[in-house]
Amino acid sequence: MPLAVFKTVDGALHVPRWVRLPCTLAVNRQDPAALESPATDIAALVEPGRTSMLAALRYRDFRLFWFGLLVSNIGTWMQQFGMGWLVVQLAVRDGTPHLAPLYLGLTGLARALPGLGLGLVAGAVADRAERRRLLLITQTTAGLIAALLALLTISNTITIWAILLIGAASSTVFSFDAPTRQSMVPRLVPPRDLMSAIGLNSAAFNGPQIIGPAIGGILIVPFGPGGLFLVNALSYLAVVVALVLMRPIPPLVRAPGTDMLSRVRNGLRYIRNDPVLKWVIILVATTAFLSRPYVFLMPAVATNVFGVGATELSWLIAASGVGAFTGSIVVANLGGVRDRGRLFLLAAGLSGLALTAFALQRSLGTALIATLVASLFTMAFVGLANTILQTNSPDHMLGRVMSVYTMFFMGVMPLGQLVEGALGSVFGVEEVLFVAGILTAVAATYVYIRVRAVRELTADRRPHPHPHAVQSRSLAE
Repeated sequence: MPLAVFKTVDGALHVPRWVRLPCTLAVNRQDPAALESPATDIAALVEPGRTSMLAALRYRDFRLFWFGLLVSNIGTWMQQFGMGWLVVQLAVRDGTPHLAPLYLGLTGLARALPGLGLGLVAGAVADRAERRRLLLITQTTAGLIAALLALLTISNTITIWAILLIGAASSTVFSFDAPTRQSMVPRLVPPRDLMSAIGLNSAAFNGPQIIGPAIGGILIVPFGPGGLFLVNALSYLAVVVALVLMRPIPPLVRAPGTDMLSRVRNGLRYIRNDPVLKWVIILVATTAFLSRPYVFLMPAVATNVFGVGATELSWLIAASGVGAFTGSIVVANLGGVRDRGRLFLLAAGLSGLALTAFALQRSLGTALIATLVASLFTMAFVGLANTILQTNSPDHMLGRVMSVYTMFFMGVMPLGQLVEGALGSVFGVEEVLFVAGILTAVAATYVYIRVRAVRELTADRRPHPHPHAVQSRSLAE
C-alpha cells in the first residue's frame, strides 16, 4: 500500500482506524507475518499510542529472552554483592581497611579499560552479526569466567590481582554482549510495544537486585562468597537455553563494501549530527561518572560510615534494588507519555538530589529509604535514556548507538568508581557522594536550559528510515 494513501490534503500523515495498532483489524490473524506489514509499520510510527506494561510478553521469543535474563540476573546480583564484600574483606585481611574504597575503585578500573577500548568496535560487530548467535557465545564465555572466579575463591587462592584480571575478562565479554542484547530487543517486539519491552528488561535487571542480595546475605554465611559465584555461573544456563529455543534473527541487508573502521566512524557521525542522541549520551556519561558508582561503593559505605556487616550491606543493596525495580515499572508504564524529554531531565536532576540526601544519612534506617529513592529516580532516568536512544535510532545504526551508551556504563562508570573510591579514601566516601549528587543535578539543569531539542523531545519523534532496511521476520507466535 503506497504511503500517499495515508496523506491528507495538507500533507500530514493519517492512519485509518483499520490499520492502527493493535493492527489485527487490517491483517489476516492467521498470518503472523502480516503483523509486520508496511501498513502496521506506518501505524506504529505515526500513532504509537498507549500500550500495556506487559504487552511485550505476548511475543514468544521475547518471553524466552526475558525469563532467561531474569534468572541469570539473580545470579549476577548475588555475585555483585559477594564481590564487593570479598574486596572489602581482602582490604581488612591486609590490615588496610581504610583502603577498601580504593580497592573497590581498582575493580572498577579493571572493568573500565576493556569497555572503553572495545565498545565502539563491539557495536559495529553487533550491527553485522547474527545477534542471537553472538549472545550464545558471550553468555557461555561469561558463565565460564564466573566458574573460574568461584573455583579460586572456594580454594582460598583468590587475590585482589586475580579479581582485577577476572573483572577485565568479564568486561571484555560484556562489551560485546550488552550492545548486542539491547539492539536485539527491537527485533523481538513491534515499535508500539518497545517501551513495554525496555521497561520489562529493566525490571528483569533490577528486580533481581532485590532478590539476589537478599539470597546472598543468607547464603554467604554458610557458603562464603565462592558459593555465590558458583550459583552465578550456573545461572547463565538459563539465558543459553532461552537463546537456543529462540528462532534465528537474520541480520538486515546492509550496503556492501563498508569496512569496520568506516562503520564505527559512521556511527559516531550519526550520533554527533543528531542533537537528541548526542546530548542524551552526554548526560548519560556525566551521570555514569558522577552518580551511578555509588552502588559499587556501597560496601565501603556500609563498613566505614555505618559500621555494619554483610547482612546489613545486603539490606542496603536490596533497598536500592526495590527503588530500581520501581523505577523500571514506572518506565514500563510510560508508553503513552508524550513529553519524554522533560521527564528524562527531571528524573536525572532528582536522581542527583536523592544521592545527595543519601550521603547525608548517618543511620541505617534512613539510609535504606534514601537509597531506595535515589535508585528509583536513577533507574527512571536510565530507562528513559534507553528508550529515547532505541526509538530515535534506525536499526542499521542501533548496535553502534547502543554500544556508545554501553561504553559509558561499562567504561566511564567504573572510572567514576575509581576516582570516587580514591577520593573517598582521603576525604570520606560520604563527602564525595554528596558532591557527586550536586554536580549531577547541575548537569541536568544545564541540559534543560540550554538544549531545546532534548527538552522538547516527544514520543512521536522517529529516525529517518534506512534505504536498505528490509522487512523483519514474524514476531508473534
